[in-house]
Amino acid sequence: MLHFNFKSGENKKYKYTKLIRVKNKQKKFIYKVFYALANRISNFLNINKHYSYVESKFIKKYKLNYYDAILIENNMDIYKKIYPKLKKEKIYFHLHNDIDCGDPAKTKEKTNFILKTADKIFVVSYFLKNKLVNLKPSEASKIKVVYNGVISRNFKKLSKEENIKLKEKYQIKNNDIIFSFVGRFDANKGIDKLIKALKELKNVPNLKCLLIGDSFFGTKAEGKYINSLKNEALAVKDKLIFTGYIENEQLYKLYSISDCVVIPSQWEEVFGVVALEAMTMGKPVIASISGGLPEVLSKDCALFVKRDKNFVKNLSNAMRKMYTQPSLRKLLGENGKKRSKEFPTNEKDYYETVSQYIE
Repeated sequence: MLHFNFKSGENKKYKYTKLIRVKNKQKKFIYKVFYALANRISNFLNINKHYSYVESKFIKKYKLNYYDAILIENNMDIYKKIYPKLKKEKIYFHLHNDIDCGDPAKTKEKTNFILKTADKIFVVSYFLKNKLVNLKPSEASKIKVVYNGVISRNFKKLSKEENIKLKEKYQIKNNDIIFSFVGRFDANKGIDKLIKALKELKNVPNLKCLLIGDSFFGTKAEGKYINSLKNEALAVKDKLIFTGYIENEQLYKLYSISDCVVIPSQWEEVFGVVALEAMTMGKPVIASISGGLPEVLSKDCALFVKRDKNFVKNLSNAMRKMYTQPSLRKLLGENGKKRSKEFPTNEKDYYETVSQYIE
């Protein structure tokens, strides 16, 4: 198994698996400059190729006639570079991004190549499968839906004492009703819509909203967007709490003190891991009707908001409904907890789901 080592301390050993490790040097200055220059030249010459330290090392480490099957995780460029080296190996691709992102023309070309050459393609939702089928109907039989899961043991509830201590940290009163957003801070995630919905609820007492996350790439555009959010938030600054980035291992703590999780996405979510995490924690959800989200959630555990010109108004109405009806929050949370068990809840469940399709 090829394994890209993001953390130098990851030295796990497995009885039946040999890990070939690739050290993470891609952020070192010399590599950043070299590969940035290579990609600029590629773009200038209109060559449909992408270069990176990770890809080059993976290709170099790949051993001919060594594997029975190859499963490539979501990296179309690595797939295209490994494919010519195949002999008798089966090759599988796991897609968990929308194929409309990035450069549409280049992504379409890569997607078509994978559809034509892969033995099977695993996708995270029927929403994503349908997009691939529409692109190449003749390859529909090789596209298999494998839903994401969460490791349920990592999503435990806080003790009463821990709950009180965490609320004190964020200056939250015990009788406050807490709505939470979890995710990357960009326009597609709809945080600006959430803040505007909060403005319509500015006179509602004891209502707080946790914004959990930060920018993803740290670009100037993202920095500008976050500054605009903070300016927008001034009118409801008494209700908003920006937590900054929270490690995944610590997210359960914020879910624990939340009364409802809000997912106001303004693009097509191909799955919705935050929705599944919220359900696993027994929390009700308010979500956009977006991509694969309705596959993860259902009307029994969430309130859905249509993405149209009345989105902000309808979102604020859904939040008001959750705020005023504790029995509804309890019912939707309990239903979500039950529904979460229909998805993989541990490593073994997920492995068995994937392995049934690997020949």
